[in-house]
Amino acid sequence: MTRISQPSSQSGEDDHEPKPAQVSEPDPQRAKWVISIAIILGSLTTSVMFGSVNIALPTMMTSLRAEVNQIQWILTAFMITRTVMMPTLGWVGGMLGNRRLYLGSLSFYLLASGLCGLAWNIESMIVFRIMQAIGAGYLAPLSLTILHETFPANERGTAMGIFMAGLSLGPAIGPWLGGYFIEQVSWRWIFYINIPIGLVALGTAMVTLPEGKQERQKRTVDLLGLTTMAVFVVSLLLAVSQARDYGWSDPYIVSLLALSGLSLSAFIVTELTDEMPLVDLRIYANVQFILASVVTFFNSLTNFGMNFIMTLFLQRAIGYNAQQAGEILLPSALMWGVTSLFSGRLADKMEPRWLILGGSVMLALVFYTFVTISVWSGMGFIIVLMILRSLARGLIQSPIMTLVMSSLPDDHVRLGAGLRGLLNSLGGTFGVALAGYWLQQRVAVRTRMLQENQHLEGFDVEGLVGSVQEQLLLAGDQVFSLPAKTQVVLNRWLVQEATAFAYYDMFVMTAVLVLLAAIPVIWLRRRGG
Repeated sequence: MTRISQPSSQSGEDDHEPKPAQVSEPDPQRAKWVISIAIILGSLTTSVMFGSVNIALPTMMTSLRAEVNQIQWILTAFMITRTVMMPTLGWVGGMLGNRRLYLGSLSFYLLASGLCGLAWNIESMIVFRIMQAIGAGYLAPLSLTILHETFPANERGTAMGIFMAGLSLGPAIGPWLGGYFIEQVSWRWIFYINIPIGLVALGTAMVTLPEGKQERQKRTVDLLGLTTMAVFVVSLLLAVSQARDYGWSDPYIVSLLALSGLSLSAFIVTELTDEMPLVDLRIYANVQFILASVVTFFNSLTNFGMNFIMTLFLQRAIGYNAQQAGEILLPSALMWGVTSLFSGRLADKMEPRWLILGGSVMLALVFYTFVTISVWSGMGFIIVLMILRSLARGLIQSPIMTLVMSSLPDDHVRLGAGLRGLLNSLGGTFGVALAGYWLQQRVAVRTRMLQENQHLEGFDVEGLVGSVQEQLLLAGDQVFSLPAKTQVVLNRWLVQEATAFAYYDMFVMTAVLVLLAAIPVIWLRRRGG
């Protein structure tokens, strides 16, 4: 009692005790925005590359002395490797932690980007692209995980909006930047440009990124699970991406699909019986996560499929060149980013499912309106429709990611982000493959219908023949050559009409699919809601 009652004694004792160092805690409000900048810059390094590699392929074919069937592996090898990496995020992240894995992935990606720029033949380029995909595979889902942990629960919609806004910059500036480098410098700079951007992102991340909330774990290697999962993903993606060339009934494609089915079955059995599985499939006991995953898959399918269709439609059906098509798509890409950020903030203040449902209805209406586009449509009209499409997409995608991530407990967030990335990639691959297949089918059907009906855009064939022959005579053609030349002109018009109607069919089919994909959203709830 004496020591407590005497201030001098207490003060003297305190003087002899070591005092902890005064470390100023970082301001959480400031820290989350600095981390967001690092994540956006990291996302930009991959998204810019996605937007620029496609347009560089013809130039790379010449430079690397590659054939068409070889050059496509620059895209295919990257896509497959990146997709295989994503579902392993929960396992690898559990061993290394978010910070180490993010810094390591980004560093390896930048190294591989530099090597891609130095590639001396097609074989070396494919190897370096596989290396690049190993680094890129974890960046997107890990970015989602870090933002989810950085922002408080009532601001995680904003976090998802930030992520989508960062991704949107790549499609906006990637094609333009790639075109500039190809024409003015060298195609190799589409890979070199990643390095300065990535180094800034890497430096910012090294200073700001925390370790993460999930503790690191000592894990054994689930070799059987890794093997069966890799065989499943690789065989499925090969089958889907090559089905347009071989046909879905080709023995090669059927064999790949059978192999993917068998390996998936083996993977499920392995993971459910392993004490420390590569992928904890118990995550799918969460009904909300299942519903959110279904919506994610079909949203990706319609988005990637329609991106593929619109690129072809603008250039082949409407007649724009690549530069004009890029000018049409640029404002819509920027609108996508702005709307994603806005809808993410809205998702913090209201039920995200209402944003998704509203955006889905709007997107379906926009796709239906696309049937009014023709060769006589002004560029401004098409740009407005594309902006409206991006506005609707922005209302959908950030809230979907908010629901996916919020449907999971904290210890499953990293695993869920990786599986979301897997479904997003699979959905995109299926979307492009099915869009190409359906388009071919609809062109054939529409051509047959026009031939049977003898009807072209409101003009009967007899009247059209007379008009064509009159124009040919005025152009100086001889009478004896009129039947053959008239048939050539009519066939060309018929193909153009059939192709245009086939694209219109695709727009209507996609509108219906968007509405069907939105049905599971009705039962989606934010976790705890």
